[in-house]
Amino acid sequence: MEHKPLISVVVPVYNVEKYLDKCVQSIRAQSLPQLEILLVDDGSTDGSGAMCDSCAKEDDRIRVIHKENGGLADARNRGIDEAAADLVAFIDSDDFIEPDMMELLYTNMQRENADVSICGIYHLYADKLKRESATVDYTTLSGVEAAALVLRGDKISVNAVNKLFKKEIFNGIRFPVGKLSEDAFIMVKLLAGVKTVVIDTAPKYYYVHREDSITTSRYKPRDMNVIEAYTENRRFIQQNHPEYMELADFRYYWAHFYVLDKMLKTEGYVRDADYKKIVRTLRANYFHILRNRYTGTKRKIALTALLLGGWAYALITSAYHKKQRKLVG
Repeated sequence: MEHKPLISVVVPVYNVEKYLDKCVQSIRAQSLPQLEILLVDDGSTDGSGAMCDSCAKEDDRIRVIHKENGGLADARNRGIDEAAADLVAFIDSDDFIEPDMMELLYTNMQRENADVSICGIYHLYADKLKRESATVDYTTLSGVEAAALVLRGDKISVNAVNKLFKKEIFNGIRFPVGKLSEDAFIMVKLLAGVKTVVIDTAPKYYYVHREDSITTSRYKPRDMNVIEAYTENRRFIQQNHPEYMELADFRYYWAHFYVLDKMLKTEGYVRDADYKKIVRTLRANYFHILRNRYTGTKRKIALTALLLGGWAYALITSAYHKKQRKLVG
């Protein structure tokens, strides 16, 4: 590559030979061509590493980094360290993007002199395609306001993949190695530390929900990392932006509900100390959760059922999920 790229696109790769070509081709086809594409092979044991090398021979914008397996966060961190551009984006290797995604993110960032530029997401399931935002909106916010939207789960997802960042904002911040929900550990702090964030909810990123992916699998003890992440976020908000404590509390309890739901939906799960701790926390904060204006009605009903026992909570949430499946076909 003769000239310095505008954007370094970091793609962690691990055993995704079935999906990798579609991902890489969607990046190569971007209408903004001044890219560096970093394929970080995280110790793949299938043909993914060799596919990366083949891609690099076809396009001199592609650089391959082979490393020992360290997980998604470790691969992203290596990409940040190696990035030649002043701007960095992350694409998961089983996902793909619209041809104009990078151009949209870059143009919006330059127009607003923003530190972070965000677009919308398509969630692609085996049987349906779902937009994350029902409407297309364009807005510019302060970093703290954007962090609050992440906690609310409104317009801005916690995911790193639909965003363009100034590389400098990662100074002193890295994805936590060895954790699930690595984005949740840093996104609130990352956004809260910048001046300007621009959001265009037009969906440009296709987030593929695989049946065998980590996010759709059975409960495992590492899922407790979700609660750990939002516990840290809650502490950060309390110490630095207490005006958003109600949102931080909402997301903290949401994390407990999320893990509890996953436990109860996992066949054969034995209710262990983590389960008891979650239930104890939710019951002890019953009135606090009910008074939180961001807690939904269905969640309040399920929480009330939890006072009777886990069986009642499971019955209520199961009925709700069945109704939702019918509604979406």
